[in-house]
Amino acid sequence: MAERKKIVIAGGGPVGMVGALRLAKAGLPVTVLEQGRDPATASKPSTFHPPTLELLEDLGIVDEVLAQGLQAPRFQQRTREGDVLADLDLAELADLTKYPFRIQLEQSKLTRIIRPILEAMPNVELLFDQHVDRAEDCGDYAKVYVNGADEPIETEWLIGCDGANSMVRQGLGFEFDGVTFPERFLVMSTTHDFRDEMPDLAYVAYITDPDEWMVLLKTPDHWRCLMPIPADESNEDAVKPERIQARLQGAAPIDGEYDVIQHSLYNVHQRVASDFSQNRVLIAGDAAHMNNPLGGMGMNSGIHDVWSAADTIIAVEQGGADWQKASALYGRIRSVACHEYVQAQTTQNFKDMQEKDRTVRAARDDMIRNLMVDTEARRAYLLKASMLTSAREAIAEVKNELASA
Repeated sequence: MAERKKIVIAGGGPVGMVGALRLAKAGLPVTVLEQGRDPATASKPSTFHPPTLELLEDLGIVDEVLAQGLQAPRFQQRTREGDVLADLDLAELADLTKYPFRIQLEQSKLTRIIRPILEAMPNVELLFDQHVDRAEDCGDYAKVYVNGADEPIETEWLIGCDGANSMVRQGLGFEFDGVTFPERFLVMSTTHDFRDEMPDLAYVAYITDPDEWMVLLKTPDHWRCLMPIPADESNEDAVKPERIQARLQGAAPIDGEYDVIQHSLYNVHQRVASDFSQNRVLIAGDAAHMNNPLGGMGMNSGIHDVWSAADTIIAVEQGGADWQKASALYGRIRSVACHEYVQAQTTQNFKDMQEKDRTVRAARDDMIRNLMVDTEARRAYLLKASMLTSAREAIAEVKNELASA
């Protein structure tokens, strides 16, 4: 049997890589198991909210993220008819954060920023082509079985950051209750600049409609258009070039065809694990919870999860905290934060975008318009949308309770 490892992180996506860097910078030995040959290149998540940027500053990588990303202080609520219900500016929160804006940057670029830093650290192992088959909780340590091997990797701590199909979560028997939406989401990326047709368009725009809502957002390299696909439309039909062109032309008619550089069709879930921790196994990100992408909260909340997971392990290994109490409080606090904020907010975002009841839609539109004249309501709305209050409070709560664990 090989020597037991101190910390193993399953998953080399943005959540796992941030967790690895945080723990490694604290001087702890870390092993990352990534099933791909390289860090994941999927680029669906692309929004970094202010509290996440604050954490990346603590890691010493925010300058590179800012340099590669696109700064987006404004976001809009619009209708398909072209009305701008509200043009909101995170600059109003400049008294609360150094980063009163979103950064638009594909998650794969974050992992590429972190990878060479980890590779240069003597207390880090980055292991690729490592498929986690299952995990076992052994009380005061854990086992991870990889690539069909009979002999497991033993570790004092295991953090499951291995995505929606997490074998760590499944190995512990955690339920993953919730719903899968009948609609699928189609993301279409184009080099066309939607501001040619909508000069007042912000870099992030939520466009409501009872039949076909959409989100338009700018990344450093292209624009993205996100739309729902009806349950009765097949995957094959949804991604036919002519259907993609028709959808984009419906969003903003242009002469000629759109230059579509990529598209992605995927199922959408709202699910939460029954537990976020069990003894020395912690789960974070999509392994612990999934939500629709409206508001850009999935990756961000995953990074907030793993930050607190790292706080938990550091408190035990370097601060003398009781490991059983520490693990339990991580699981409790992060679960509450997920249920009370991330799941609640993203569910409401989806409901607002596709509300069909005219009376309810009219009331919601009036509320959004009123934000432009009600300073107090607008600030509260910005605080929610930015995740500033929810993220800071949950991270601080874990850290404060660890001090007495």
